[in-house]
Amino acid sequence: MRRGWTALALLVLVAVAWSVALPVAARQGPAGRVDVFVGEDAETGLTRLYFLDALSGLSTVVNVESGRHFALVGDYVIYEKARTGAIMRANARGTLEPHPFIRRSAGIEQIRWAASPDGSAIAWVEVSADGVSSLFVAQADGSGLRQLPISTPGAGKMLLPLAVSNGMTQLVYDAAHPLESPPGALFEVYEYLSVYQIAEERFVTLAGEPICPCAAAATSGGRTVSRLEAAGGRGPFALRVWDVPTGAETLVPAPNLPYQLAGDLILNETGTLAAYSAATDDDSLYALIVVDAVGRRQRLARSSETARYRALAFIDDDSTLLLAEAEAGSTFKLDLTTGELIRVSDKRYLGAINLP
Repeated sequence: MRRGWTALALLVLVAVAWSVALPVAARQGPAGRVDVFVGEDAETGLTRLYFLDALSGLSTVVNVESGRHFALVGDYVIYEKARTGAIMRANARGTLEPHPFIRRSAGIEQIRWAASPDGSAIAWVEVSADGVSSLFVAQADGSGLRQLPISTPGAGKMLLPLAVSNGMTQLVYDAAHPLESPPGALFEVYEYLSVYQIAEERFVTLAGEPICPCAAAATSGGRTVSRLEAAGGRGPFALRVWDVPTGAETLVPAPNLPYQLAGDLILNETGTLAAYSAATDDDSLYALIVVDAVGRRQRLARSSETARYRALAFIDDDSTLLLAEAEAGSTFKLDLTTGELIRVSDKRYLGAINLP
């Protein structure tokens, strides 16, 4: 994996330069496994999606008008047009089109989604002008589409999907998310973590919820759900870990660190490690914190940064964090043993898709 990421960094620079010079219609799209990046063109203001075949170096570049909320679903990228609110999808053939089954109909004010880690399924909420939330799930191709029997919260609140598991068996969601984020909010937080097991059509209670307006995450299979924890959502933060099938809980104590804000929580595949971003109260300094849930301890992985990094995934047998710089959008690797920070690409990595 380590060698693959070094090669990929070089290929991104070469392939992007080559593909920008050619119109989409004039070249063949990549086949097989494709790595997907998103980047901003400072000169034109356009957002660009890069579909890169790391083996051949071939890529397709797709210009996206005012795109946001990018996620990988199946063999495509879903996103929202910021200007119009239209829900779109883009694929490695260079095609842009309205999403076939997630659409902003008349009277819908917000649509938010979460894709499963393997991209096989997606959950989304549609919030009406009257503040009514409706939660849906479907496979990436639209099969199995269904509305879930989850009641809409009270005034000023909405349902918000956090994580749908691989296999579309379970949904973790916020049952009381604010309709509008507070002005200047640095991180997405969740007020009332809830679990609905789709396959069994039943709700699972997470003991102690609601706890605080804090970040949360779940493993790809949904067995482990975690959330940061601090009174009133002001750190330093403990980490609470639930084992969903058994209901067992673990609490990792808060570290003695001067960070009052935190978010962007991620877990490794087994839920034994977590990572999150933290910031001082005035947003002047940022840090990355790694949590050992088994050893019940937290440590600084990188501190006193003026740039904010967001953890994307644990890679290289959990010895490395894949990061994105929040402002510039570049992608980095952070060696958790040596602390070495290596730039992988000047674009933000979205993940990999497999083309049919």
